[in-house]
Amino acid sequence: MEEQGETKERMQRAPFETALHHAGYGCFQWMLLMSCGAIYAVCALSTTTLSFVLPAAEKDFNLTSSDKGRLTATPLIGMCVGSYFWGNLADARGRKKAIIGALLLDATAAFLSSVVQSFHAFLACRFFSGFGIIGATGLIFPYFGDFLSLRHRDVMLCRLEVFWTFGTILLPGIAFLIIPNAAFNWAEGPNFYYTSWRVFVAACGIPSLIVVLLLIPFPESPRYLLYANRGEQALQVLQRIFVVNTKLHEKDFPVESMISAGDGDEEEIVSADNNGNETKSPLTWRQRWDNFWVRKKVLVNPPYIGLLALCCFVDFGLMFSYYTLMMWFPDLFERFSQFTEYFGTTSAGVCEVSLALANHTSEEVLISTHKAGTLYDTVYTHTLIVALSCVPTALSVGITINMVGKKLMLVMMLISSGLAALGLNLVRSSIENLILSCVFESIVSCTEAVLFCVICEIFPTKVAATAMAVTVMCGRIGAIVGNVIFGALVDEYCIVPIYMFGTLLITSGLLCIILPKSTRPDRHPE
Repeated sequence: MEEQGETKERMQRAPFETALHHAGYGCFQWMLLMSCGAIYAVCALSTTTLSFVLPAAEKDFNLTSSDKGRLTATPLIGMCVGSYFWGNLADARGRKKAIIGALLLDATAAFLSSVVQSFHAFLACRFFSGFGIIGATGLIFPYFGDFLSLRHRDVMLCRLEVFWTFGTILLPGIAFLIIPNAAFNWAEGPNFYYTSWRVFVAACGIPSLIVVLLLIPFPESPRYLLYANRGEQALQVLQRIFVVNTKLHEKDFPVESMISAGDGDEEEIVSADNNGNETKSPLTWRQRWDNFWVRKKVLVNPPYIGLLALCCFVDFGLMFSYYTLMMWFPDLFERFSQFTEYFGTTSAGVCEVSLALANHTSEEVLISTHKAGTLYDTVYTHTLIVALSCVPTALSVGITINMVGKKLMLVMMLISSGLAALGLNLVRSSIENLILSCVFESIVSCTEAVLFCVICEIFPTKVAATAMAVTVMCGRIGAIVGNVIFGALVDEYCIVPIYMFGTLLITSGLLCIILPKSTRPDRHPE
């Protein structure tokens, strides 16, 4: 009898992980996966929108390769600024609010960028689009992960990557339906033109509004609520999950209070109050400001400062390569199509094709290059094939991550994608380029998802969103540098950035060997 009483007491004062385990796993998590997955697909759609704008808007803005590099880099600058902003907002005010705000800003920027007429105004709008969408991209993982118990966390988080792939598959489909259609071209006076690629940009902003509606019915992260001294609300969220998953009454939920294990702090008991009153008063602005600096001190002291620096370097190298090539693939496919049309079936690699088109100054080639903002059909089909090649990898990562292990999988994916990037120097035709592009994209597209899983594992809850934001910011800095370098060198010296892609990826993979399995006491099962 005494043992049973002790068991009941432990249930009344359970750690968060135990309480989350008793809330169950089932319908609620799968519905949340669909909503978070839709948001992540929209993040992919918004992030890669410019990949089709590069060749399509070339005539309207008279873009050179360097201009294209600036264009793809501008939203990334917005992402760098925005990632830190949204990370701190999420840690201070909640994950859900930050994600919704980020999506609304992205949609607004997309609509504005579709109507502005000058190149610099377009750049400004794409800056705010990047500023917004990075909030949803960086926060959807910690938000979704806070509803998952240890047993299911890694697998379910990796399943989000499947939805990113869906977003990249949807993009060429939308582009093919809109950009070649002359019916979308119209003018209002001599100074206002609304061409099909502008309609495409606006269309890519609509999904950001739609997915906001999908997120509204779901609650704030219970883990965040607990650490924000809103324990009553956190317990209510777990009771709601329990009811949805088990079809039982919330009174049947076996946990009556939770222990907020605060990484070296004393255990804090947060009890349920039947009158709906919180056991602790909400934080004042002064307390929030003090907590902000407490979170920063955690990240800049061992062991987390070293881990943060490593994660930042890995994401820098990853996005330096992945985002740059992802944004330039349609343009490279367009160059291969132009090369084939004007030089026949001559064998040539990526760099040779770019150099030949840059040096060929015949009027026929120039007219083709700037023909009414239209693209070769092969650009859409090849981009779609590359996106579809990511589906098997995205599905298999979620299945095998627990068997292989996050760290080993991250190392293998980084090294293999680096070798694939180096192989781009060896291709001799558009088909070979397409095949190797599929190999590269299928591997590297899932790598950041695995890195996000590692970050959620090794950093404390109270700084996880900030650590994620700082890492993502460094990744976007890498993407900025990569796009600017590639745009400047692609015409004559593209072999240089390609070697840089491969070297950074392989180096990042080797460094990931020293990553720990976990440094979080509250992440280990009881």
